[in-house]
Amino acid sequence: MSQLSIFDVLNGLSAPRPGEPVQKPAAAVVPPIVSSDEARRRFIREFQLTARYHHRWDVFRDFISLVAGELDIARIRTPENIAASRKICDRYQAADLERFHVLFSLLISALQGKYHDFLGSVFMELELGSGDMGQFFTPYPVARLLAQLLLDDTLQQLKSCPWVTLNEPTSGAGGMVIAFAESMLDKGLNPSAQLMAVTTDIDPTAADMTFIQLSLLGIPAVVNTGNTLSLSVSRTRCTPVWYFSNWEERLERHARVQAMRRFMASM
Repeated sequence: MSQLSIFDVLNGLSAPRPGEPVQKPAAAVVPPIVSSDEARRRFIREFQLTARYHHRWDVFRDFISLVAGELDIARIRTPENIAASRKICDRYQAADLERFHVLFSLLISALQGKYHDFLGSVFMELELGSGDMGQFFTPYPVARLLAQLLLDDTLQQLKSCPWVTLNEPTSGAGGMVIAFAESMLDKGLNPSAQLMAVTTDIDPTAADMTFIQLSLLGIPAVVNTGNTLSLSVSRTRCTPVWYFSNWEERLERHARVQAMRRFMASM
């Protein structure tokens, strides 16, 4: 996903406006690809050094918002998205925007080639869940166990459909969907082609965490920010692979086939 790099966007957003003095930011130290465990350790260390003049929760929320906005290919160049990103970047010094670059690289390294709930585990290790929202994400080993228990029954959908639809009404950081996708891989299935997830979370930051991780892991998903109980949705994002694999067309075609089968069965 090189075309979706946050580096170009943040560099552009942090450029001086007309009349402002030109300040040369510190060079970003982009880490090489490292193991997931090493990426997590470096991420924690780098995050603690980022924008110490802001509350830790605010820095984490802003980082997540920037990354999610950059991966939302349907809105990436819209005036609204650019304005929202600039508003966030204006709150940070150039050196801390460079640290955001490093954090993004570490996030990619952590998820490259491995299915796990990186952002959920980082969120809990940073003790960000003890704030006003009182959020506590399910540990990934527990999510894996639950996914394995659900797997066989859910895969029955493949008898009548080329893919499995998974609905997660309280997604958190997306750990349950990731665990289910990993369980599909263990069965020799391809979640990028045979899984379509629909997720919802009432907290915009949690929904963005879900969107980021499912995007980087190549999982087709419709990610909603909203209240599952009241059926209200304030924002919907689709992961890049959802667009690349023409899921809207696939869903419409499958619906037509199913409607035709029901019609023929009724005759």
